[in-house]
Amino acid sequence: MMKRSLLLLALASGVAAAQERLSDHPYSAPVVLDGTASHYRLALPSAVYRGAGRRDLGDLRVFNAAGEPVPYAFAPRESQPPAPASRSVNLFPLHVDRDQNIDSANVRIERSRHGTVLNVSLADRVPAARRKLVGYILDASELEAPQEALLLAWEAVPGFSGQARVEGSEDLKSWRPLATNAPILLLEHAGARLERNRVELAGARMKYLRVSFQGVPPEFRLKEVQVELRAEKREPAREWLAIPASPGKGAGELLADTQGHFYVDRVRLALPQPNTVAQVRLSTRERAEDPWRAAASGTAYRLVRGGGELTNPDLRLAVNPDRYWRVQVDQKGGGFGAGEVRFEIGWLPHEVIFAARGAGPFTMAYGNRTAKPGALPVSVVLPGDAKEVSTAARPARLGEVSASALSSPSLFSDPARFLRGLPENREAKKWTLWAALVAGVLLLGWMAFRLLHDMGKSPGAGKNP
Repeated sequence: MMKRSLLLLALASGVAAAQERLSDHPYSAPVVLDGTASHYRLALPSAVYRGAGRRDLGDLRVFNAAGEPVPYAFAPRESQPPAPASRSVNLFPLHVDRDQNIDSANVRIERSRHGTVLNVSLADRVPAARRKLVGYILDASELEAPQEALLLAWEAVPGFSGQARVEGSEDLKSWRPLATNAPILLLEHAGARLERNRVELAGARMKYLRVSFQGVPPEFRLKEVQVELRAEKREPAREWLAIPASPGKGAGELLADTQGHFYVDRVRLALPQPNTVAQVRLSTRERAEDPWRAAASGTAYRLVRGGGELTNPDLRLAVNPDRYWRVQVDQKGGGFGAGEVRFEIGWLPHEVIFAARGAGPFTMAYGNRTAKPGALPVSVVLPGDAKEVSTAARPARLGEVSASALSSPSLFSDPARFLRGLPENREAKKWTLWAALVAGVLLLGWMAFRLLHDMGKSPGAGKNP
């Protein structure tokens, strides 16, 4: 017993002292460098998220030509851009004679000495019976930031879809288009309400805006308009990947397996049939046997309007690296209808920074489920101002990923890897529990047998009368 304990202790000590090797990882890819530098940075492709052995990507390693692991760190993740600010602006209804259009409107503008519009009135007197509302003039002269979008608040009966046209001007005389045939709508169906009141302006900078509409009901009136201003920091670009989705057991249920740990924060649903509106719920789980956890909900739609298609924006959610995804659709409106739903996930790729210690070529390896987290803080790998990371480390990229046929280690073939992998090996855990259960049953049976055997002996058994 003492010898076995000493043997296990020696093996455990060997685990702690074992040098990590490139061959310990089932996946590897060459690092393609650009120039010569002390540090390099590279963005992780989708193959790394699919092959990583750990949910936190802690199994990533970078090796030099001698097979030595070199220091590396994850660059600071790009934070979500601040929520755009919005400012309410003054709006002035624009009425003309019913035989005229918005371009023929002859209006009189009263402005302050700073250029702020105080009043808009008709230059030519038009009888009230002949007046019609053709649009609105918005005063955006006090806004300094780029104008990202208009947020419209209106009075109207639900059940319409139309288009908005927005023009800009610096002098209220010449106008240039900023948005044409921008879709707006207000629909109600099966107890659900769908409203689209945002008109994109793509960062225009105009003192005055003119808005007109088509396809809206006669009683349509604007109550308020807010201008969404562009935030100082633009939203970073994301990687997108289409994941096959198959029907689940429940009605209106789709299941998707990402086969990896992508740090998803956006989801796209492409509906198969035009003029479909559906309420959807997203849920995720890490393992197939785990319970589902709610991730996000929203409205998916695909509508044909004005010769084009109107689709819902991407569904936003908190960063979620779970592997399994479920989409549930409310069946009240007929669900998704016939056809295949396209399910896409979007994420911000991680960026790895490593020190080019030793001779190249360098190789990134990953996929070892038993590996411990190996990343260091950025300040340790690349001392200095964290804001200078992008300039202090030269860009690099990963080459083609190759997979090695690593067999599961055994106590006899590779005792160090075997003992190191026990805490993470689910199959080993399962068989260990079964072995413990069987051993317990055998022990109880042996104890019962001994007890019955002792009870069957008489006090004088074995003695001559």
